[in-house]
Amino acid sequence: MVSSSAWGRRNRPRRGGRPGRRRAARSEPDGLTWSSLLAAFLVCHLSGDLILQTEWQALTKVRGLGDPEGRRALMAHASTYTAVYAPALVWVAGRRGVTRAVGTAALIAVPHVLIDDGRFVRGWLRTVKHSSDPAPSLRLMVDQSFHVVCLLGAAAAAAARGHDG
Repeated sequence: MVSSSAWGRRNRPRRGGRPGRRRAARSEPDGLTWSSLLAAFLVCHLSGDLILQTEWQALTKVRGLGDPEGRRALMAHASTYTAVYAPALVWVAGRRGVTRAVGTAALIAVPHVLIDDGRFVRGWLRTVKHSSDPAPSLRLMVDQSFHVVCLLGAAAAAAARGHDG
């Protein structure tokens, strides 16, 4: 049974004097929003970049794509890192299509590799932060900040409504 006070709150006149229920918050009917995807992507990121990355990968990947051993470490890390996103990518595929999910995987993996290569982060630290010999913690914070910014873009692109092939 609905109490009279609850009934009154729901049915009191809105602005303009018209009675009726309040409108529900606007949301995507399928639940795939940029914010829900970003939350899922952040869990995947933490799992792939911090929990599953081996010490060898972490120490060797910074040699970069130009070094054969660095490239091998970077590709091994990128493979594991991207695989962790499988549940989120299945969600994207189910709501926006396989093409969107494959594109999203590329939007996750490619920037990750370019950031972890190290050259971009070292250049940023040198030219923007004016730090020629940064502390490891600063290097890690800048690296992780760029990863999160890229994941925000990937989540927005994946969740967007539009025409997919």
